[in-house]
Amino acid sequence: MNWLVSAIILLSVFRANLYRSSFWDLIEVDSAWKYSKGSYATLIGIVDMGFDFYHPDLKNSLRPGYFADGVYHPEVYEVIAHGTAVASVIHSLAPNCPILTASTGVIEHTLLKLKKEYELQHPGASLKDFQSEIIKHSNELSKFGKEWKNYVNRTTSEAIKYLADRGVKVINISALLDDCSVLDSAFQYAATHDVVIVIEAGNSNIKYENYPGKGLSNIIVAGASTLNDVRWVTQIPELNIKQGSNFSSRLTVVAPSESLIIAEPHDPRFYKADDSPFGPEDIKFSSIRDTIEYGATSMATAIVSGLVALIRSIRPDLSADEVVSIVKEGAKDIGAPGFDQYTGFGRIDFAKSIEIARRIKK
Repeated sequence: MNWLVSAIILLSVFRANLYRSSFWDLIEVDSAWKYSKGSYATLIGIVDMGFDFYHPDLKNSLRPGYFADGVYHPEVYEVIAHGTAVASVIHSLAPNCPILTASTGVIEHTLLKLKKEYELQHPGASLKDFQSEIIKHSNELSKFGKEWKNYVNRTTSEAIKYLADRGVKVINISALLDDCSVLDSAFQYAATHDVVIVIEAGNSNIKYENYPGKGLSNIIVAGASTLNDVRWVTQIPELNIKQGSNFSSRLTVVAPSESLIIAEPHDPRFYKADDSPFGPEDIKFSSIRDTIEYGATSMATAIVSGLVALIRSIRPDLSADEVVSIVKEGAKDIGAPGFDQYTGFGRIDFAKSIEIARRIKK
């Protein structure tokens, strides 16, 4: 049942462009921007459920691309907010790079619909209260879990191949993926097309090794850190559990996804719906931008993808494998000396990575 609890926790969707902050200074974006803010020739791919294509901060760089078939693509907050936020973080770091999107859409979300129905029937109920309700629907939710995994694996693998065929230089996947044959095939396909894939480490605060692409050198697994250069971990008091950046031997680097300004869907119509794959929606619209306390590994992944885009803009002659090596070498060691399973090769550093890329001779 752990994946169900994690899903509930992570449904607090992330909220527009990054501006000057301690975060900005920590990873030294301005120093990197002396050489490039990205290149129009460096196409970035993003795989997510959906996007706000007409957000005023994104509409000149965000391009519609792949749309998964056999699923729903409604313009509602819970479908488009996460992808919009991810795109805004990447665009803020590499503003001259165009973004090609891959919208995986969504299937009926049995868990969320059940949760919303329970909340309507039990006003003021807590997540802990809802946990007991989950047990009553274990068979139904187990079936949904398998359907969800199949949907994610199919649409993500199709999206990766679509983007690779269209010349993207980096693919951002801000989602936790489980290893399977269909995803491994897609990751291999991206490797043969010289594409860097950046995937999130996950937010369950566990040791997790089962990412796709094992043995490939074009993959970056991105974890989350704090502005104090430690691995991100937080307590969920209501459930008496910890949430945090997953750790393992597969972790590559971490990025400080704390106190970020991100894009919210810009039109109030996205915030209300009588029904949707996630059930009814009635979310308060306040602004097209918001500051989130923590973006977890989803936004950390977007930050790393922004760095990869800048490196590939400055040095388009370098291979995907070489770019990944630069990200590792350019990271600041913040954990145990050398590589460690909690912070990988360290916290990314834009300035040092760009410096390394510029001095490589071919």
